[in-house]
Amino acid sequence: MSRIRDTGRYSKIAALFHWGVAILLLVQIYVGWTFGDMERGALRTEWFNWHKTLGFAILLLTVGRLVWRLVNPPPAWPAQTPTWERWLARLNHAAFYIVLIGLSLTGWAYISTGSGALQSATTPLVGGLSFPFIPGLPRAGHAAFEDTHVLLVKVTYALLILHVGAVIKHLVFDRGAIASRMPPFTRREDRHKPTN
Repeated sequence: MSRIRDTGRYSKIAALFHWGVAILLLVQIYVGWTFGDMERGALRTEWFNWHKTLGFAILLLTVGRLVWRLVNPPPAWPAQTPTWERWLARLNHAAFYIVLIGLSLTGWAYISTGSGALQSATTPLVGGLSFPFIPGLPRAGHAAFEDTHVLLVKVTYALLILHVGAVIKHLVFDRGAIASRMPPFTRREDRHKPTN
């Protein structure tokens, strides 16, 4: 464990959580945009099932990643990292956890207050799977859950732009130690170091 922290890089498991959530989130954005403009019918239902399946997968992975992070603290910041960058990065990470969990929960609450919840205790997912509705939620909250979900989607776009912008800054312009914290990225000088 200490050896992982001493390298100044996230562990392989932390990286798997990071890239797993990132890939699923990008696919989810595409799926959300696609089915959102479809006419009601069998095809839209199939896409919506994908949307729900991805949403629950993102929720489980995000919670898993958060637990892993609490048990396995991230690598220390390079000494030369400005305080404002550390503060902004921590804020961005915290906001991502809140928003990703919030997106999943508001989506879950939205379908749990819809007409489908009146006919069944579970909602269908891809591959014949199903997931339980949240019991006891008032149907009057249906529109509010949808509005909150849509708002969090917009916040997600802003966080993605900020995060990707920071990555580009560190990889292309700074080229310092921060650029190599998340595998598989490495600094140019690190690529030529012998490995033990």
